[in-house]
Amino acid sequence: MTSDDIRLGDIIVEGDSGSIVLVGFPYDEGVRRNNGRVGAKHGPDSFRQLLKRTGTVVNAEYDDLDLRKYLTISDGGNINADLTLEEAHQQLESRIRQLISNGKIPFVVGGGNDQSYPNASALLNHTTKSIYVINIDAHLDVRPLKENNKSHSGSPFRLLLEDQKFHQNPSNRFIEFASQGSQCSIEHVNYLRSKSPLTQIFWYQSIRDNPLAPFRTILKSAEEQQSDIFVSFDIDSIISSSCPGVSAPATVGLTAQQACDIAFYAGESLQVKLMDLSEYNPLIEDYRTGKLVTLIFYHFVLGRAKAIRDLMQ
Repeated sequence: MTSDDIRLGDIIVEGDSGSIVLVGFPYDEGVRRNNGRVGAKHGPDSFRQLLKRTGTVVNAEYDDLDLRKYLTISDGGNINADLTLEEAHQQLESRIRQLISNGKIPFVVGGGNDQSYPNASALLNHTTKSIYVINIDAHLDVRPLKENNKSHSGSPFRLLLEDQKFHQNPSNRFIEFASQGSQCSIEHVNYLRSKSPLTQIFWYQSIRDNPLAPFRTILKSAEEQQSDIFVSFDIDSIISSSCPGVSAPATVGLTAQQACDIAFYAGESLQVKLMDLSEYNPLIEDYRTGKLVTLIFYHFVLGRAKAIRDLMQ
């Protein structure tokens, strides 16, 4: 660190003391079960290495926004990497629920997208409010379980929609965002349709020219209901020319700038209590994809700092 160029990594401390707490989920067994390319278990540690030099702490583009004045960031480490996937899911849910209960904003870096059900379940079992779960993903991830009723990277939101607690509040919502029809079985689409009005799909073709407007509309709707929000971001929704290091790359998809803007608006919404990133696979490609993933996190932090600054002014 030099005094004239302080970066995000320079202000992150270890432990759970931050207002935003990073948690790593170093597992890709769920990807293997879903016949994807393994390697995402290395995502959290690769993310940390690249995070060290990501982003300026004082951002002149946002009216000299100084992150240190409005929030703190800590690294809460990884979920134990030596567990079975089922045990890891249990540990993750307990960990995230504890952080939320202590007023922290967990930001979880995977790992496979199977992490998203334990994360959603942690919020669902903590809050007394309604919740919005927003899945930014080329895929719907509502596949049935496999291998003797085991979860996998394609099943997290099937598990959420089969969770009776999710149905107890009629104001709960599950939103599929940037889904690609070429990647989504009609059976899975019809499954989601059968769960209406709890569910809604924003197809990529309908939002590709301006995904930010509908994303902000979703956030506003949740805010008006005072719902708690979980944003789950599977980075295979980003076009592979910008984000090749994923388990299932997308030939078409969100741009890198759109992904960062979405993360900024997620951070800016104080109703967002939790965010995760899934499917970063550094064994396929580490640097370009990894820098984008850390920039997505940086924009989430920027959005949250700006929201707090606006409240204080």
